[in-house]
Amino acid sequence: MLRRCLALFVATALIAAVSAVGVSTAVAQRPAAPQYQKILDAAIEDIQDFWSEQLPAVYGVRYERLSDDQIHPYTSKTDMDSITECARATGRDYQDFKGNAFHCRLDMTVNYDNEGLFPRLYKQFGAFTLAQVMSHEWGHVIQTQTGTQFPATVLSETQADCFAGAWVERVDSGESTTLELDPGDLDRGLAGMLEFRDPPGNDPREKGAHGSGFDRVNAFQQGVEGGVARCAQWATNPPLIVELPFTSALDVAQGGNLPFRDVLPTTKEDLDLYWGQFTFGGQPYESVSDVISFNPNDRKSLPECTSQDLSPREYKGTIFYCDDENFVAYDRNLVRGVYDRYGDFAVSVLIGNAWASAMQSRLGVTSDDAKALGLQADCFTGAWVGSVPVDQEGTVQARGLPQTRDASFALSPGDLDEVVQSFLVFGDPVGSKEAVRGTSFERMEAFRLGFFEDEKACEQLAT
Repeated sequence: MLRRCLALFVATALIAAVSAVGVSTAVAQRPAAPQYQKILDAAIEDIQDFWSEQLPAVYGVRYERLSDDQIHPYTSKTDMDSITECARATGRDYQDFKGNAFHCRLDMTVNYDNEGLFPRLYKQFGAFTLAQVMSHEWGHVIQTQTGTQFPATVLSETQADCFAGAWVERVDSGESTTLELDPGDLDRGLAGMLEFRDPPGNDPREKGAHGSGFDRVNAFQQGVEGGVARCAQWATNPPLIVELPFTSALDVAQGGNLPFRDVLPTTKEDLDLYWGQFTFGGQPYESVSDVISFNPNDRKSLPECTSQDLSPREYKGTIFYCDDENFVAYDRNLVRGVYDRYGDFAVSVLIGNAWASAMQSRLGVTSDDAKALGLQADCFTGAWVGSVPVDQEGTVQARGLPQTRDASFALSPGDLDEVVQSFLVFGDPVGSKEAVRGTSFERMEAFRLGFFEDEKACEQLAT
């Protein structure tokens, strides 16, 4: 947490950073916010220190610090005569800017709703969420100071997410003198990114597009992994944007989801098509023999599994691969709930993850490190999903390469966001004494490795 009593995250690398609208107010007019104002001020100072170092080092440009009167919180009581140059042409009322945070290129300001947006984020995610909002907005400040512009707003926004990730890595690595991460902050950040994603079916080419939840998480994690140097490559080496628009009225009507009865059979069929391409120790692929549902409240329905040795209580809320009997079993109440709340592909990923455990068994992968095994299974799952086509003609893989296999389905808008949601539900709980699968943030890192590369990239994770 902040050394001044903060509860961190990495959350809103996603708040819309509109570079053309805004409201401002003098620093003296800031509404009292004792819960988070000192932390927010400390974070802004640290962000500016970060860019004072990084901008000359990476871009060869001197960073121009923003003064206090260039940082504008606003509320419904803000004097609209003091609005920024950007806002003057687009709105005169708080309602025009409610729920927003943005950088204005014209007068080099950062502006944020300190009545609706920030108090809500603070309550929902904690104080460091607000720091994360600011780190994203400062990404746009850096774009202005370096003269960086993109043909599509989705690239501008995801680069700002990347910059935010680079700053959070500074905090996480202990280089900040005022801030530090608390357990669970990065996972709360993933949840925040989903809250501020584009809606499923949005066209990333549209003006104002910010990216799907998966695209924004990917950009943020690239910043964590590669620092400002990776983010600076956005213009010449941008990330693959996998946000998918709706292409038919049926897709819109179904929200991109298969009927529930079709999800498991279609998923099983496609997993066989993917894994059937490989041999295992010189032996041909052997499919999982069955996918079994059970009611955790009915002991008679619980499948016996020698290798798992589960107590009746441990069946509740689980999906697992049984090695000795070669089946995948799942709590039917859990799977139906995941489908109803998140969608079809959240269920597919859970089944695919258990299937990956079966493939580890075929490969003879063993380890005393349960977390390492789990992360490798996540990576294998990502490799499978990356091979799924993104168009109905089945010619392009999700990872952007030509399609090389038959497939049972194509990815629909929102499917990859459902991956993130699934991992948020099934990561190790915050504060757990024993790492079993890894945090949601770690699981997404492993999934992305397999998704953007292939199954070979996963071998290192459990060796």
